Amino acid sequence: MADSNTGIYASFSLEPVEQTFLTEKEGRPIFADKEFVRIFIAGDKHTEVYREVTENDKLRFSDSYKRFKEGAEAREQLVGTPLAQWAFLKPSQIKELEAINIYTVEQLAALSDTAKQKIGMGANELVAAAQGYLASAQDSRAASAFAAENERLKDEVGRLQDQMKEMATRFEAVEKERQGGRGRAAA
Repeated sequence: MADSNTGIYASFSLEPVEQTFLTEKEGRPIFADKEFVRIFIAGDKHTEVYREVTENDKLRFSDSYKRFKEGAEAREQLVGTPLAQWAFLKPSQIKELEAINIYTVEQLAALSDTAKQKIGMGANELVAAAQGYLASAQDSRAASAFAAENERLKDEVGRLQDQMKEMATRFEAVEKERQGGRGRAAA
């Protein structure tokens, strides 16, 4: 999701749309499946756009659109850690946040001051906790990546040491053979 979308999220759906011209022509209801997008702002349950998908929507919300095309339901199209997976919140807090279109820890961490006002008391602490959780996860991910890279490098060094030993053994064998050939030639 692009940085310009901070706090703005989308979910896509496939909806039947009546084809009025064909309905009148055939004398029975004729429908075609059309892609629709629901665009909402985290923390604002009153602002929502629902319309047919445009090419711009597909590009702007490419991660969500890709998940939709792969068969994900609306909630599954959101990228991030679901609030229910974050042990910091009580179930009642999760329901309250979902009521104002906040479904992930990332959405909570990126709330605007206006959205925080809609949460009320404790909003700043919740947002700070979400930001801290994400920063900690980022640090943990970096540490895991460094540990994996360290293991890979240790394996590579071990492999190179084994090659060096093998080359030294071969070199010694060649040297002995060469010296053995000189000793026979002198005799």
